[in-house]
Amino acid sequence: MKEKLETKAVGFYFIVLAALLGVISLIRYAVWAPAHDAMDVLTMAALVIGIVIGIILMVKNNDYLVIVMTVCYSIATVKLLTDSVGSFVDAIQGINMFGDSSQVGTIISIAAVMGVSILLSIISGFLKRVKE
Repeated sequence: MKEKLETKAVGFYFIVLAALLGVISLIRYAVWAPAHDAMDVLTMAALVIGIVIGIILMVKNNDYLVIVMTVCYSIATVKLLTDSVGSFVDAIQGINMFGDSSQVGTIISIAAVMGVSILLSIISGFLKRVKE
C-alpha cells in the first residue's frame, strides 16, 4: 500500500479530498433536504455520480473523468442554489412567502462545501496525479 501511495502526486490527493467533500455534501444534503421538502433526485444523483467517479479516479488516471466529476459537482451545486432561490428572495425582502428564509445559511454552507469540491476537481485537472 505504501508503495502505491509513493507513486501518487498532488493531483491525486486533490481528487481524494474532492471526493471526501462530495461525501460530506451528500450526507449534509440528504439530512437537510427531506426535512424542508427540498429533496431533489438530480442533485443527489449528481453528487453520487461525482463521488463514484472520484473513487474510480483513485484507481485509474483519466483526464476526461476529472472533467465529468467537475461537471457532476457543478450540476449539484447549481441545482441546489436554483431550487433555493425562493429562500434567498425571502431573506433579502424580509418576508416568508416563497421559501424558508431561515434556511439560507444552511443552503449556503452546503453549497460552499460543494463549491470547494468543484474547485479541487478543477485544480486536480491541471496537476499530475501520478509521479513519473
